[in-house]
Amino acid sequence: MVTLKILKNDSTDPFFNLKMEESILCCELLNDVVLMLWQNEPCVVLGKFQNPCYEVNEDYVHSEKIPVVRRFTGGGTVYHDLGNLNVTLCKDKDNIIFSHYILEEAKAIANIVAEALRKLTKASVVVDDRASVFIEGKKISGSSTAIAKHKFFYHSTLLVSTDLLRLKKCLKWKEEYPEGEHSFVKSKRSPVANLSDYAPNASLDTVREAITNEFIQTLPIEEILFLQA
Repeated sequence: MVTLKILKNDSTDPFFNLKMEESILCCELLNDVVLMLWQNEPCVVLGKFQNPCYEVNEDYVHSEKIPVVRRFTGGGTVYHDLGNLNVTLCKDKDNIIFSHYILEEAKAIANIVAEALRKLTKASVVVDDRASVFIEGKKISGSSTAIAKHKFFYHSTLLVSTDLLRLKKCLKWKEEYPEGEHSFVKSKRSPVANLSDYAPNASLDTVREAITNEFIQTLPIEEILFLQA
C-alpha cells in the first residue's frame, strides 16, 4: 500500500517547473508516490542527450522568443504550451507497483493515463512499446523514464488543445542528422493530434481531473495527501 502525494503546481514557468521535477528526486519517498499534473508556457524541451541544432528550428524559436530548455531525462524533443498537460510520477525504485522492468512499469503508468482518455472519448486509444499514447494512429502523448537517486521517474506530455501549427514550426521533422552521427539521441517523429479533436468537450481541467481520479482508482493507495508546490 502507498501514500499518494498529489502535488498542485500552478506555475507555468518552464525553468521553474523543470527544477521542481528535479527537486522531487531529492525527497525521501519510501512507500510514497508523488503525482504532479502541470502546464508550461510555450517552450521547447530537449531530451538529455540531444543536440538542438538537429531537433529545433532555432531561427523560428528565437524570432518568437520561445525558450529552449533541457530536461534531465532522455527521450525526444517536445513542444509545450498551455494546451499541453504534463504528467509527472516519482516513486522509490524498489517500490514496485506493476513490474520490476522499467519499461513495463512505464507502460503500465501510461495505460492509467490512456484509460482516463478512453473514458473521455469513443475513439481507439492505444499505448505502444515506448509508453506513448495514440488515438486512431496519431500520437497525443509521449513519455520519458529515468532511474535517478534510487528513484523511478516518469513524465509525459499530453496534447489536449495545443497549437499544432506552432508545434510543427518549432521542431524539425525530417531526418537531418549527418550520416554516421551517433553521439546524440534522435527524436522519433510521429503524426500528432489533440485530444480535443476526439473529445471536444474535454477541457484541461476535466482532463486533469479524469487522470488524477484514474490514478487514485488504480494505484494500491492507503492514503492521499494534497500538497502545494
